[in-house]
Amino acid sequence: MAKYEVLDYSMPRQCGHYPPPPYIYPKMRAMVCLFKAPLELKKKFLPSELKAIEFPFDAIFIAEYPDSTIGPYNENLILLYCEYEKGKNGLFVMNIYVTDDGALTAGREIWGYPKKMSEIFLSQIKDNKIHGTVSRRNKKIIDIEAELMEKTPGIDPSAMIQGFPLINLKLIPDVENNSKPVLKQLTMTNIEWKNITIKKSLKIKSIKSEYSEYDICSELLNGSQMDIGGFYIQADQVLPNGKIVKDLTK
Repeated sequence: MAKYEVLDYSMPRQCGHYPPPPYIYPKMRAMVCLFKAPLELKKKFLPSELKAIEFPFDAIFIAEYPDSTIGPYNENLILLYCEYEKGKNGLFVMNIYVTDDGALTAGREIWGYPKKMSEIFLSQIKDNKIHGTVSRRNKKIIDIEAELMEKTPGIDPSAMIQGFPLINLKLIPDVENNSKPVLKQLTMTNIEWKNITIKKSLKIKSIKSEYSEYDICSELLNGSQMDIGGFYIQADQVLPNGKIVKDLTK
């Protein structure tokens, strides 16, 4: 983990909670499970500024970062394919969970990732099998069992992650006015994967999502087609600065 002292960049202003991007994640590993949410269900979970469109897949990531610019942590994302500008498509970050408070505050405050703290587990590969879970407030909101296949993935992982930008709705509440945010932006980030050392297809054995009144995973996942497959990857990841697609602040 890098040491940093940047004044007036992030709170607290001295020894801030996180440094400026880019963030580097050497030797990360992740299981990526593809699913397909029905169009009407997808519309329910997308902000009005984004358009739900038909596509062969949406995605669930469960990742382990043994080291990074802000230290080691685990992460989970649920991504919905959408149109963010006419003719331009990306993956909306519906939910994202992390195991580190620095990752949480940096993600929220820089890019607008809707992060929450949770317990995230990604097993080591044993007998070509892998298991990933996300637990929060005593509920196992994601539980995935999968088998690694010898064949290469049907989709190129690098093309997927680099071809579809991650889209966020960044919201900062107003300290005085509870009726609207003081900042509202659609943001876009293009993650990069380098030095891929392992890339294999996944056969999904089971995906379960326990109902929780504090999270919305189960309604989406239990109402979607979950047998599409996925892939497992080990690589170096780079998270750069993002871009403002549209400033919606009024």
